Amino acid sequence: MPPPGRAPPLGLLLALTALRCPGGQAAPCAQGRLERGDAQSHCLGTMEPGFLLAPTQLSPKPKMESRGIVDSLQRFSSLPAYLPTSFHIADAEEAFFLKEANQDVTRNSSLQARVESFFVYRARTPPTINASYGPFSAEKTIPQELLLTSPAFGNMEKFPFNWKLKSHILDSSIYSNRPKVQTLFYITGRDWDDSDPEEDLPCVKMFAFPEAREVAASCRLQGDPGLCVAELELLPEWFSSGLDLEPEEEIPALLGGTAMELFFTLYPADQAGQCPLEEDGKWENNIHSGQDSPQQVPPARERIGSVVVYPTQDDLKWSLVSLDENVVISVPLNLVREGDTATFLVSLTSSSVADHFTLRIKAAAGVRISAVRVSSQQQWAVQEDIDSGSEQTAATLTCVGHHPDTQSRANGSFYEILQVDFGIDNSSGLAGAQPITWQVEYPVEDSMSELAVSEIFVSQTSFVGIVPLVMDTEVLNTAVLTGKPVAVPVKVVGIQEDGSVVDVLEAVECRSADEDVVK
Repeated sequence: MPPPGRAPPLGLLLALTALRCPGGQAAPCAQGRLERGDAQSHCLGTMEPGFLLAPTQLSPKPKMESRGIVDSLQRFSSLPAYLPTSFHIADAEEAFFLKEANQDVTRNSSLQARVESFFVYRARTPPTINASYGPFSAEKTIPQELLLTSPAFGNMEKFPFNWKLKSHILDSSIYSNRPKVQTLFYITGRDWDDSDPEEDLPCVKMFAFPEAREVAASCRLQGDPGLCVAELELLPEWFSSGLDLEPEEEIPALLGGTAMELFFTLYPADQAGQCPLEEDGKWENNIHSGQDSPQQVPPARERIGSVVVYPTQDDLKWSLVSLDENVVISVPLNLVREGDTATFLVSLTSSSVADHFTLRIKAAAGVRISAVRVSSQQQWAVQEDIDSGSEQTAATLTCVGHHPDTQSRANGSFYEILQVDFGIDNSSGLAGAQPITWQVEYPVEDSMSELAVSEIFVSQTSFVGIVPLVMDTEVLNTAVLTGKPVAVPVKVVGIQEDGSVVDVLEAVECRSADEDVVK
């Protein structure tokens, strides 16, 4: 025992604070004090690492003897004592110990416990934490509930650390002539370079509840990004219902349509690798009434978003190209594939009094004028001169009005007189925006307009959406800590009308909104 007035060595201090009473059933050690008198005890224990570690839990289990006087403990030092335990996180690609900005100085002022905060950023296997003090050490796997692991991927054989399922609704406006809801699902946080194409990824069930009934469809996540497209086919009678709102509650964006919420759940594929919605293994849409189905506990579901169902057909979107104060061209904005036809409208403005003009049109080779139709043969006559050459297509349309309908012109902002169909040859090999030039001449006045250019968009495939995919939706700038630049892979895919996915990365450009932040 040290002489009075001198502090005992650190080993004796640890022994005193970690003391347990001897005997068959060990009593807990005194918290920071020892009853006056002599004592002899054995302090044994095992490590329980994590956020709270105690010296009585360190292993190997030494046998310690000590004698001390409680009065001498108060004369050690005025500084807080702490447990000098070392921590290390293993089996993690990137992990960091954190220091709180306003941490209490007395938080770790104990020789019995130590609290440390840490953050695991990337890991391919369940990480472990190791705590050591001198020759003693202990190690334990970090509990999964402390990590950012989605419970939806809990049945995966691989460690699905910070995996998340993202969704993208391809078109939020659903019309009766295209009654299909398509949603792209893909996994973020999954290493594309380390992914296995044969990995047993789960199925996705997408469902909605129009008119208190359920409609559902499923698809199987697959490939490096782990993606799939689920398609819901709506019944015709669901397009007849409108919004049941008071006039003051009507939302302008939803007028004429009904909002429908979409949800999804994950479930494992069957032994054949398919995603049946029912026990009979059918892949078709599953439509049933909630009243007729047996009472079952619904699975955990997450919201995707909402779509608006319109009872009308989807009208074409147009762009207006004005040639002068008289003639206006309505240009369709939809994509045109090889073999398809796009219709352009030629109209007069309501203030126009022109009744005799010549329209000159030029287009690239492969874009041919397949038809010219007069909207009202009683009002207008058109003489066509079309030349589909090897280098370009040229047309001259001479329009003469017999009895100008001034009343029809006054009723609207435009008065349609012609429809011009442009067809794309099957062997044209065209892709992208193809220019078409327009110019109007007035023989009576001996004048002409400026040359105007419109575009027709040609695509080898018909896409319903272009979606960028990132391997991880969160970027943590650890370059200042590790010295290594942080890079996140990006893919761009196009989804066709039949739900197939095409890689279009080579045909797109990526730009950063702020080069100082992300390059």
